[in-house]
Amino acid sequence: MRNFKLISFALLLFLFPSIVNADSDIVADDSRVKSYLIGDFDNESILYEKNSDEPRPIASMSKIMTYLLTMEDIDSGNISMETKVKVNSKSAELNAPGFSSLGLEEGMEISVKKLLEGLMVVSGNDCARQLAYVVGGNEKKFANLMNKKAKDLGLKTQKYYNASGITTDDGDQNTSSAKDLFKLSRYVIKKYPEVLKITKLTELDFSDIGIGRRETVIPLLGQLDGLDGLKTGTTDEAGYCFTSTVDMSKLDEDDEFRTIGVVMGADSHEVRESVTLDLVYYVSKYFNSQLVLDKNSPYTDVKMNSVKAGYINLYPKKNLNLVVGVDKRPVSKVNVANNIKLPIKKGDVLGNVEITVDGNSYDEKLIAGKDEKEASQFSRVLRAFSDVCNLILDCFIAG
Repeated sequence: MRNFKLISFALLLFLFPSIVNADSDIVADDSRVKSYLIGDFDNESILYEKNSDEPRPIASMSKIMTYLLTMEDIDSGNISMETKVKVNSKSAELNAPGFSSLGLEEGMEISVKKLLEGLMVVSGNDCARQLAYVVGGNEKKFANLMNKKAKDLGLKTQKYYNASGITTDDGDQNTSSAKDLFKLSRYVIKKYPEVLKITKLTELDFSDIGIGRRETVIPLLGQLDGLDGLKTGTTDEAGYCFTSTVDMSKLDEDDEFRTIGVVMGADSHEVRESVTLDLVYYVSKYFNSQLVLDKNSPYTDVKMNSVKAGYINLYPKKNLNLVVGVDKRPVSKVNVANNIKLPIKKGDVLGNVEITVDGNSYDEKLIAGKDEKEASQFSRVLRAFSDVCNLILDCFIAG
């Protein structure tokens, strides 16, 4: 499959040499969307993008942050999934025409678990506001918590006014860049992978509390293999938006990686979905997952006369899997520590390797793979003599 990808890419470059820089060849509806990106979940590398640093209204994609703060409040012990909540009038106000809602009524009792499911599956604005009251006391205080969390995570373009993403009475809107939404989504999925068990649901059945069945608003579920989340958003100002995540191995078994995509400001839900598909299929066809560093295989060795073997194998401290374009090859630079001395124990850091590919850099430690035994005095003298002889020979040849 990887060879097929490489051949396909080479043929494409031969026939259409401008394709790499031509947005319209990769995203057919490029002119009908304001910004987008797709990136590798594991290493946070952006594989393709347009205007991904520009802050824009994010509408209901704000609920990713609402989910995060609620889960952290559960972790703190303040509430639990089974905590019963009585719906207040402010939250019930959003169960009205013009708003995406689960159908909460004032005085209704509902668990935090159901509120989270309503938040992420049907994009309930009523659920978002009710969770804001549960976690923050009121929506203004909760918005402050959202902004503090964004600052803590280094999401500089994010600004929150409420938990749901609806436009405020003063005309203010929650905003973010596509890149910061990517970072937030990655953080949430890494910390709370169970969110994907919620977002891949196609329907909720809350008949037990009088709400009945509600279908998911997440597009492409069941249509795009591997897609299992994450959050849509739509307002007049934001346009049609979608933060998606895809297990790429469901499209190609060799692609053992997950992507996160963000589409913002599409002029219709059809365009939002077509751009999402274009980005996913582009990555599936022209990128591979490569095990660049294998912690179980020596990456390089260092000559050292004072150890028994005469050299030390250096191993990466951890694996490094990268999603790399089929026409790209990682470049490496090894740095070995100066004045390595015995004793050397397994796991001792003896250097590092710098990996660079497609503008992204990764720095990984190199360690000793085992305890190194000291060489005999005879071996050390013999190796030193050999080094001197080789030096003289090299000088003779050079001269």
